[in-house]
Amino acid sequence: MPNYTLYYFNGRGRAEICRMMFAAAGVQYTDKRFEFNEWDRYRKEMPSDCVPVLDIDGNQKMPETMAICRYLAREFGFYGKNNMEMFRVDYICDCLYEILHDYMRYYHEKNGRFRSTMSSSKSSNSSSSSTSTSSSSSSSSSSTSTKSSDKKDGTFVVELKSRYLETCRRILPFLEKTLGTRQYFNGEQMMLCDMMCYCCLESPYMEDHTLFNNYPKLVSLRNRVTAHSKISAYLKKRTVTNW
Repeated sequence: MPNYTLYYFNGRGRAEICRMMFAAAGVQYTDKRFEFNEWDRYRKEMPSDCVPVLDIDGNQKMPETMAICRYLAREFGFYGKNNMEMFRVDYICDCLYEILHDYMRYYHEKNGRFRSTMSSSKSSNSSSSSTSTSSSSSSSSSSTSTKSSDKKDGTFVVELKSRYLETCRRILPFLEKTLGTRQYFNGEQMMLCDMMCYCCLESPYMEDHTLFNNYPKLVSLRNRVTAHSKISAYLKKRTVTNW
């Protein structure tokens, strides 16, 4: 078995599905977490400047959430037995990831994390290359940036929330119908897409559970995932974070 290290921020976010698969498979790995203000220390080591990243045996870093998920699902037996089953797992996962993606953009913009991270990064880059730039010019640029950011606060967060809710309204009815009377999306065995249903909808459910009032089958599926012995044990001991 390879030695795995998973790199991500100290949050559930886009990496929680990977952590859950490790738990469900009973596979050991190193859960390397860091805070937003530590990102610059790790950025240069990450392919395409993004996380999550899965390091295999200390010499191969793989980026992109869904690429990592599908690799782990194939390795651990959570991806289906034939091409059609895998196709079904794929489109369900991609639907759920749309919700997660839009929610994460809305959540972090609402809490100012995108702005503070970008501001910090720009400030750092500017200070290292501005030996001939006057302080008055820097002050003016900062003022303009602040005004633009303030304006963004009032409308952009609303737009992102609207987009996220519209994505939910578009996808959740389809997934409810797709699940039907099955125990899990592909029948009797829990797959990647079932764990995605829990992880991708966890924060939205915590923020407003009434959003799921019309989707009792999806809620029941999430409950079945949490009842899995290994996942239940993982959820009880995992690091508690806000997102």
